[in-house]
Amino acid sequence: MEVEKSVEINNKQLLCQFCGNAEFTKVYTKMNKKWMAIMDVELFSPEGTAYICRNCGYKHEFFRNL
Repeated sequence: MEVEKSVEINNKQLLCQFCGNAEFTKVYTKMNKKWMAIMDVELFSPEGTAYICRNCGYKHEFFRNL
């Protein structure tokens, strides 16, 4: 996990959608789909990037790795 004080996505600063904070923890996450969970093949789910707000904990997920 990395602490990011300023995150830009497509030349826009990421602000928490819930509290407006601009400091996040960057993590890599699996983009699970319901059918993959049912079939127990989540290991093969595509990976994305998530930013977790350091203030309120709201998780912002992005499908492609940033």
